[in-house]
Amino acid sequence: MSVEYYILFGILFLYALLLSFPILGFAKSEFVKNDSDSLNEPISIIICARNEEKNIPRCLKTILHQQYDLSKLQIILIDDASTDSTVNYAQAILKVSGINYKIIQNKKQLGKKRSILQALQLAEYELIITRDADTYTLSDEWLYTISDFYTKHKCDMIIGPVAISQNSGALWALQAIENDILNVLSCGMAKLKKPFLCSGANLIFTKTAFKKAGSYQSHLAITSGDDVLFLEDLKKTGAKISYLKSNKAVVYTYPCPNIKSLFLQKIRWANKFSSNKNYYNNLLAFVTLLTNISVLFCILNAFLVAQNATFGLIFIGIKLVIDNLLLFLASRFLKTKGLTMYILPVALVYPVYVLLISLLSIFIKPNWK
Repeated sequence: MSVEYYILFGILFLYALLLSFPILGFAKSEFVKNDSDSLNEPISIIICARNEEKNIPRCLKTILHQQYDLSKLQIILIDDASTDSTVNYAQAILKVSGINYKIIQNKKQLGKKRSILQALQLAEYELIITRDADTYTLSDEWLYTISDFYTKHKCDMIIGPVAISQNSGALWALQAIENDILNVLSCGMAKLKKPFLCSGANLIFTKTAFKKAGSYQSHLAITSGDDVLFLEDLKKTGAKISYLKSNKAVVYTYPCPNIKSLFLQKIRWANKFSSNKNYYNNLLAFVTLLTNISVLFCILNAFLVAQNATFGLIFIGIKLVIDNLLLFLASRFLKTKGLTMYILPVALVYPVYVLLISLLSIFIKPNWK
């Protein structure tokens, strides 16, 4: 066997080793069950929006329809200089709801972090939930599940699960598979007391913990990172951080409708991860990139030299087994349907997708929406 084959298998071994930790952590974690007699904690929900007139009604209505004491809720909507009717739609819904709410309208675009900082100054309660305006819930026990978990564990941060809404098509499948696997990684590493992934679309924390972590000041100049960079700051304070593994706690977001919007989203995320000093995160990202480049090498090598096809099939087959194990674990949790037929096509396209995003993120610095 030539030297390049040993190198490729070395990369694949590192890939399997790094993913074995979150897989074991996820397997060790238990599904959260609610107590029927738990108190409703007072909660301030912060929703960031920019040009979300199509999505804000469903976001707000699924919050207002929760099985929860709405007198213990505060909704703060920050509109970051929208050019559509986001505020008008939100105002119409909230005004007749009877809920305690505030709407902040930025005249010029400030970005998500500064918008959240504005909202936190108006937050009346210690427990905070951040949501994006393009998210919604299917369970009417989303809030109760969060409140019950917080009452039991008194965490400084609770990482809430985020799923891609059920849909169809190859572009949706690519996003859903990637997102489902990321939830396994997030849950698994949090179980091992090494959290490194979270999403501001469903993030729960206390105001006290936020202040101890520096209130975004260490990374305020970076466009994104209101979630993972905040998480890294919070870990330095010795905070208690948990992942809420419950189907009832899932928040759903819509898939990007086209390739352009998907790439801009992923480039934005790549920029925040490039500012992340988490050792495991950076090593996993680097090894994942190398593994996907190796898949491309195996495919190209098989076309150029037919007798090398066997090695390529073995390499890709082993990677598929690892990735499918992650997806299997995720499917038991998030219940995403219709992904099986897309597993192989996504596996073949994904290396090109990862490589393109890695290259484009060097040159493109997108704004928040």
